[in-house]
Amino acid sequence: MIKINATKLFIAILIIALFISLGCIQGGCSKDSDCKAWQYCDVEKGSCVLKPGYCDSSEHCKEWEVCNKKTHVCEIKKGRCLVDGDCEDWQYCDVSTKTCKPKSYACDSSEQCNAWEYCNPETHVCEAREGLCNNEYDCEAWQYCDVVEHKCKPLEGRCTKDSDCKAWQYCDEENKRCVTKEGFCSNDNDCEEWQRCEESQHRCVARLGYCDSSEQCNAWEYCNPETHVCEAKADFCNSNEDCEEWQYCNSANHRCYVKPGRCAKDSDCPSGQYCDERDHTCKG
Repeated sequence: MIKINATKLFIAILIIALFISLGCIQGGCSKDSDCKAWQYCDVEKGSCVLKPGYCDSSEHCKEWEVCNKKTHVCEIKKGRCLVDGDCEDWQYCDVSTKTCKPKSYACDSSEQCNAWEYCNPETHVCEAREGLCNNEYDCEAWQYCDVVEHKCKPLEGRCTKDSDCKAWQYCDEENKRCVTKEGFCSNDNDCEEWQRCEESQHRCVARLGYCDSSEQCNAWEYCNPETHVCEAKADFCNSNEDCEEWQYCNSANHRCYVKPGRCAKDSDCPSGQYCDERDHTCKG
């Protein structure tokens, strides 16, 4: 027979009685006040049980609910719902799954957007990624939206790099503009007054009636570097104006000859007369 120490047995009984009187044995109670606020006392079982509508873990809630540890009331989980009001403004409640889903214009992930878009986490709207576009407003003022490629591209004459410009231009990256390279032209305004802009090469060339080298003149002419006009070389002429007053211009060889009745030397005069070099006339 097992012998029990009477003193130890007495102490154990005393402790058990004390716990029972305080309602501290887990689930043990004799009245509702022995239980928590969200519990009542099942007197027959002598244990505290949940009041209807309360919980002490999410296991006591529905699948779309969670137990609030402070209030011990089942609450709808974030992202789950019963009505639209349980969701964000940009969401609606899918009552079949009790899940909050984006409205037709909204998104909650970039997977719901087009390939060139991302879901803005603040507005929950699909927006064009940097450098890409849906319309002109997604681009800079000097760009347009290529709606086929959904890319922002420079407007005509604007640029981000030299390759955006014509071969005879370079990109002024600060102003995003294509600028004519030195020695080239885009129109006649880029040339001197005596020049025009040759369209195929975009070079400034001499206008009709002007020159920039003697090679562009006739054999008896040279290109005047000041006027850029072909002028007769010394001892040659294009008109009587290129000769002395007492001479005329021979159009056959572009040489100046003495006019009839005038002279350059005595031999140009009849016998017995001399050439007056002051007015180039023969006198007796």
